[in-house]
Amino acid sequence: MELNLPDSLYEDYSQLTPTWSSSGASSSSTPVMITTALPPPPPNVDMIFRWIIDLHDPRHFVSGFALQNLADNKNDIEILPLLLWDSPGVVSMLLGEVVRAYRYIRFPVFSLHQMSMRVYNVLLLFQCIAHHPETKTRFLRAKMPHYFYPLMDIGYPDKPFEMLRLGALGVIAHLLKAVHPVDADVVRFLMDTSALGHCTTAVEVGTSESKILAVFILHKIMSTNEGLQYCCVLVDRFLAIDDLLKLVLVYLSTMNRPSLTLFNLVAACYARLSQKSRALVSLRRYPPVMLLDGPFASLLAEDPSTDNFRRQLIENLENKEI
Repeated sequence: MELNLPDSLYEDYSQLTPTWSSSGASSSSTPVMITTALPPPPPNVDMIFRWIIDLHDPRHFVSGFALQNLADNKNDIEILPLLLWDSPGVVSMLLGEVVRAYRYIRFPVFSLHQMSMRVYNVLLLFQCIAHHPETKTRFLRAKMPHYFYPLMDIGYPDKPFEMLRLGALGVIAHLLKAVHPVDADVVRFLMDTSALGHCTTAVEVGTSESKILAVFILHKIMSTNEGLQYCCVLVDRFLAIDDLLKLVLVYLSTMNRPSLTLFNLVAACYARLSQKSRALVSLRRYPPVMLLDGPFASLLAEDPSTDNFRRQLIENLENKEI
C-alpha cells in the first residue's frame, strides 16, 4: 500500500477569503464581479539565493520572511534541498531554530504561535531535505532525525505544540515517502534509534493529521521483512504497537466523520502483523474487535482497499497453518 501524502498535512486557513451569501447582502440588483487572484509566478534564481542569504540576517523579520518564502515555494524549486544543504551555515542555522524550541517544550507557555510558525517553516524545509534522493543519504549519515524526536514527543495538545509535533513527524515521514521499495537504510536507522517510541505521543494526544503520520511511519517500517521482525520480536514491543493501533480505532469510533486514510493505515498494519506467526498468536487471543466487528461498515463499503486488508486479517486469523 502506498499513500500519496501531501508535502504538508498542516493547512493554514488564515489566508482564505470568505464568501458571503447573497441573502445577507444588499438588495441591489447590481451584479457582483468575483475575481480570482492569479498565483504569483515562481521565484527566479536570484530571489532564491537572496532568501537563502537572508536566512542569516540578524533581523528577525527579515530571516522570518525568507523562511516563509522558501517554505511556501519548496515544491516549485527542485534543487532547493541541495541549495540548503550545500550553502555554508544554513543547515546549522536551521537546526539552531529547532534546538531553541526545546526550551518551550520543557517550560511551556501559551503565546508561542509566532515562534511555532517560524519553526514549522524550518521543519518544512527539513522535510524537503529528508525527501530529496541526493540529500537524504547525507541527512541520515549526519543522524539528523535525532533533532526532531524531542518535538515528536511533545505531550501538549495546544495548536502551537501540535504544529511542532506535526512538522517533526513530517520530516520522518518524508524519509519514507513515495519510495518503492521502502529504503532499507532508512528503516534500519529508524529501528536503531527507536523512532516508533517517538510516534506514541502523536497517537495519544495529536490531531488526526498527527495520528496519520505516526501510523504511516509505523506501517512503512513494518512493510519490510526486517521491520516486521522488529515489531514482533519482543512481546512488549508488539503489545505496545497493538495498544496504539487499538487506541486509534477507539478514536475513530468517536468521530462523526472518521478519517478514511487513518482507518486504512490501521487496517494495513494489522494485515501486515497477521503475516507473522509470532504476532498471530496474540492477535488470535486479543483480536482488534472494533476492526473486525466494529462500527466501521460504511468506511469499509466506501474503500475496497481497507476492506481487503480486513479480509486478509480474518483469513490469517482463521488459517491454522500460520
